[in-house]
Amino acid sequence: MEPGSSNPPRYEGKFDAGSVFPLMVQICVWFGRPLEKTRFVAKCKAIQSSIKPSPFSGNIYHILGKVKFSDSERTMEVCHNTVANSLSIVPVLEGPTPPPDPRSTPQGSGGQQEYYLVFIGCSLKEESVKDWLRQSAKQVKPQRKALKTRGMLTQQEIRNIHVKRHLDPLPAGYFYNGTQFVNFFGDKTDFHPLMDQFMNDYVEEANREIEKYNRELEQQEYHDLFEQKP
Repeated sequence: MEPGSSNPPRYEGKFDAGSVFPLMVQICVWFGRPLEKTRFVAKCKAIQSSIKPSPFSGNIYHILGKVKFSDSERTMEVCHNTVANSLSIVPVLEGPTPPPDPRSTPQGSGGQQEYYLVFIGCSLKEESVKDWLRQSAKQVKPQRKALKTRGMLTQQEIRNIHVKRHLDPLPAGYFYNGTQFVNFFGDKTDFHPLMDQFMNDYVEEANREIEKYNRELEQQEYHDLFEQKP
């Protein structure tokens, strides 16, 4: 600055703003229901191939926490490094339970949310993380099965019916020559003369099983992974 000048100094040249680091966040989600281990492992292993270069948004780099899987009564400790694709799942060591930390208890959980996972990554959104985790749990209620009709029978089903019942008693006036069915007039057919009734019997039996399945389906309860237990 020149003596007596009130103007601020001017600097020429470029400025080094330094490295621009992505925004790293840590999201903890609590839930009270078991996960499906096969689905969870597959989802974890698939993360590595989805990691994006700059701007890194949405990338998950670490997953850790305590969960329960539907195939075991034990609580498991999970630690997954997605870049190295290194997943560790080990049983939580039994021991005295420490008093709950109010800072780590989810608000409104009423103490019912037993399991948690911490996701560490870039610009993660809680709802996106929850949607990812929902796919590791049994949540979607299966569709009811439609009842069968004669017209829905496949050629394979018809062949199976024939194989199963072609030696059933024949009506009067028919005999079986070992390959075909022959009536009193010498007319031949490849199928048992009572095949229509056999197919009706098959459809009725199949529909009894379908109705049983649908009744059992209605009695089952399906809950969102993050739904509070009653």
